[in-house]
Amino acid sequence: MAILSRIKFVEDLFMQIAWVIEHTVNAETEFTRASYEKTIIWVVMTGRRRIEVNGSLYEVQAGDIVVIPPLTPRTLLPGDPASVPFHFYTIGCDLKIGPLHVAELYKLPLVTSIKDSVNFRNLINLTSMLLTQSLDMIKELQALDQPELVISKVNTYETAGLLAVNASFHLWFSRFFEMMLCYLPGEPQDIDPRISKLCAYMQKNVDRKLTLPDLAQYLYISESHLRLLFRKTLGISPSTYLRQLRLQRAKELLVNTSYSLKEIAELSGFESLNHFSRVFSTYESVPALQYRKRYYGNMQG
Repeated sequence: MAILSRIKFVEDLFMQIAWVIEHTVNAETEFTRASYEKTIIWVVMTGRRRIEVNGSLYEVQAGDIVVIPPLTPRTLLPGDPASVPFHFYTIGCDLKIGPLHVAELYKLPLVTSIKDSVNFRNLINLTSMLLTQSLDMIKELQALDQPELVISKVNTYETAGLLAVNASFHLWFSRFFEMMLCYLPGEPQDIDPRISKLCAYMQKNVDRKLTLPDLAQYLYISESHLRLLFRKTLGISPSTYLRQLRLQRAKELLVNTSYSLKEIAELSGFESLNHFSRVFSTYESVPALQYRKRYYGNMQG
């Protein structure tokens, strides 16, 4: 008898693929500063480039795995004109245990040079298969080359196909995680259950006008104790975390819907359109409308 439901990890784990893309870019190509709600994983096959992630510079080359945590800004910088093309896969996915992200809980390194070339090659092959399967599914749904199309309904056979794609992604991530084991700590980060509970509450209610007193009252602790617990656990303040959630919700709505800026401000929990516009421009370094024009229906990863 194997009753896995007794293991809380099994209940809390959430894994879902959002996209898989194959990029081959020349030295002049750059990806402008962007961040996503998803965990972004790059599998680098050829070439060498510099990337800026959250303000720090990293050298990335063939044989490397790059893991960019959610809400983390990244930029792909121009390279040496004489260099070979930079060829890599990018996988965007949701990887959570409860409300917290696997990349942060297990301290996945941002850039890892994989020493086991056989395992790395196997991962490349799995990624290629996952891309082919995903493209076949998109063709089946008649959505190829229509990045702005949102498909709201699928039939029974299409459901089976999408389940198969997600099952392939689960296998892909299992192999990826096994390959990364030697680079990870023996235990995931210890998270105070109160903070985990609060993060889930904030994610669910990001459209509400939450304040620090509201959050403290939800946990029945003082505001000062909440600040201390939150910073000790996640390294940032509750207000910073909530602002990140609001901005990410706004970016998703900008890219994936035709809602007006006023509607997006309301759905993301900002006090007003002016407040939303000011905060977005400050932290994303670009006005909301310009962000929409740049990324609407498009994903780089």
